[in-house]
Amino acid sequence: MVSARCAYCDATLQPNSMYCASCGQLVASVAPPAPAAPAPVRPTRAKASAPAPEARRDGGEDVPLPGALPWQAPRLPRPSAAVARTVAVERVELVLPDGHRAVLTGRALIGRKPGQEALAIGAQAIEVTDAGRSVSRVHLAVELVDGRIMVADTGSSNGSSIEHEGRLHPLQPGGAQQEAQPGDVLVLGDVRIQVA
Repeated sequence: MVSARCAYCDATLQPNSMYCASCGQLVASVAPPAPAAPAPVRPTRAKASAPAPEARRDGGEDVPLPGALPWQAPRLPRPSAAVARTVAVERVELVLPDGHRAVLTGRALIGRKPGQEALAIGAQAIEVTDAGRSVSRVHLAVELVDGRIMVADTGSSNGSSIEHEGRLHPLQPGGAQQEAQPGDVLVLGDVRIQVA
């Protein structure tokens, strides 16, 4: 059996691993397609059977390229909004649980160790300290798009939500961007980050 290769550094991936051991990038698991049921055979004189599709020669699995996941898309035409937009935002401050403030003017990835992935897509890395390890290495993507704060879960283990006026709006793991407002709280596992 031939192992899959990392789409970022071309290193051999360990079976069932979530991250590449060489570069630390998140590896999307791709399930093999289910075998198709055979079609009933009907004899015909004019039709010839179609050739079988070629299998990959290396026997490896396909791994998505950088930028192929929904949260990595540069801009989505119609993001679903968790809350109604009120004001155009040019700059965002995120207040981390330890009191530090991170200023965001473009795109950022938040997590325990988001540095490698952030570097790969040209985003700012915001590292969160989490002793309980409820925050994934790369947990949340935050981006300013046309004066709006767009947030997307990057496929985290413990989920993400936007808390707006006391109500939680869960984000789909690895799903489309949703809008947040200044004053909202980003909930990453057990960690809360204030949007200022």
